[in-house]
Amino acid sequence: MGPSLVLLVASWAGEGAAPAAPPVVTLRQEHDEVAARALDVSLSWPEFDALVLDRHALSEVGRGALNHLLRAKLLERLARESKLVVGAAEIDKKWKELERDIVLSGQAASLAEYLEKNRVGVARFREFLRLGVVQETLARQALGIPSNRPVNGEQQEMWLDQIVTQRGTQFCAPPWKDGIAARCGDLEVGLGDFLEHLKQQLALDDIEDDCFQALLAKRARARMRDLSPEAFERALDIEIERRRIATESDARYQGAKFEQILASQGLSLEVLRRDPAVVASGLAHVWVERTHGEDGLRRVYSDERGWFDQRFGEARHLHLIFLRGARFKSELNPRTFEDAERDLEKLRAQIATRADFERFAKVRSEDGGTRDKGGDVGFVSRGDEQIPDAVRGAVFGGPEIEGERCIGPVRLASPAGAALIWVGERRPAPGWDEMRAHVHNELRRRFLDECLTAKDVVTFTHRE
Repeated sequence: MGPSLVLLVASWAGEGAAPAAPPVVTLRQEHDEVAARALDVSLSWPEFDALVLDRHALSEVGRGALNHLLRAKLLERLARESKLVVGAAEIDKKWKELERDIVLSGQAASLAEYLEKNRVGVARFREFLRLGVVQETLARQALGIPSNRPVNGEQQEMWLDQIVTQRGTQFCAPPWKDGIAARCGDLEVGLGDFLEHLKQQLALDDIEDDCFQALLAKRARARMRDLSPEAFERALDIEIERRRIATESDARYQGAKFEQILASQGLSLEVLRRDPAVVASGLAHVWVERTHGEDGLRRVYSDERGWFDQRFGEARHLHLIFLRGARFKSELNPRTFEDAERDLEKLRAQIATRADFERFAKVRSEDGGTRDKGGDVGFVSRGDEQIPDAVRGAVFGGPEIEGERCIGPVRLASPAGAALIWVGERRPAPGWDEMRAHVHNELRRRFLDECLTAKDVVTFTHRE
């Protein structure tokens, strides 16, 4: 579930008290025989569980889920040690208080409806409320805070942090041979409990992507049943090396080694070799090599040259200054299209160089994705579908724009508004070696689409 419910509960629970464990989404249905299926393949529950551990156990979400679960179990232990019992009546009272806030906010007609919308199980949520009361009560007692004074979230967390530190905490590393994921003193969190809790914390989009990638890899493997184990391993080697080169050459990673970057994401080379996205991509590479070869790649380019040249051929380096606009003004639309165009005309009169353009973009552009970069959107080709048609039309739709200069304003339908465009350097169409890579990538994409599309997949989440 998203953070909104956690924040809402936190604000209700006494001056922003931070819950020890977030509410849990109930996902698995008892009648589900498999986690997912598509066409002639399926994903068993053991396969899905192994995939979740590989992809998410050491991720930020996974580490957070394990920490939440450990603290929740510790609170349960502390409640038993102190003989603290939170009755149903007290939980009902908290439920009603929270429900009142939910209804007043207009988010739902009842708390039960809100939980259902967010796929949160009522029983687990009531347990969450109970542990919240446990944490507040024990923190109040330990800190000597009178009952007529609130215990804020920071105080509660500091108290619990001290307990965790005193008892000693160990987060165990894969492959968890003893079946223990974490320890706090003599308190243990079993791998099975962690796995179930982790699955409940994952976003539905992530779960569905996991299932899709796993089924896609199965379908791709089925298309090449004659591929030997040795050839399969070589395909993985090639795919991982391709990813290594792309990652280590990315300026964002500032020269870090591939293994270091994987480790920062909770991954390893061993785990990567099992990842279905790597498997599917590696198999797609083999398929293209086997079915096309060098002559076939050239033939595809010759037959579809217009399509490839539109997307990967000649390009110009563009910067944009975008202002929102609409047909009519409203609370959500600060200006009309005509207002936006007039404002941009005034800006254009002050722009003589790219440096001028970038300076204005950083303070005036309303496109959050490029504003901090001075409006830089990079090299854009005639067929770049990520750039609005109106922008590409202004740059490529007429005679070639000589040199570098500012053009516009150009009215945009989506996103609604208008833009100034700085048309920068020209990048000529690439030679065959570079275009070959584009052709190869496109054929790999087509192969994977032939194997499976997202609409073919049905998962246990049953999301409509």
